[in-house]
Amino acid sequence: MAKNEWIQKVVKRMEQKGTKGAFTEWCKSQGYSGVTWECIRKGKRSSSAIIRKRATLAETFRKIAMRRKRK
Repeated sequence: MAKNEWIQKVVKRMEQKGTKGAFTEWCKSQGYSGVTWECIRKGKRSSSAIIRKRATLAETFRKIAMRRKRK
């Protein structure tokens, strides 16, 4: 598997399942304006396994985006 090829597969699977944007909606329901570092931290401490996974994925996407901006 090529570097970062797994990202396209994850995004495609999310689109097929209709869960794209689900973590953003969860963050907004918690009183945040969108996905923020605070919301990600709160999501990673959630009792729901699904929310924890989505928070971890959001954190990964954020880190990748930050690395791209630095280049």
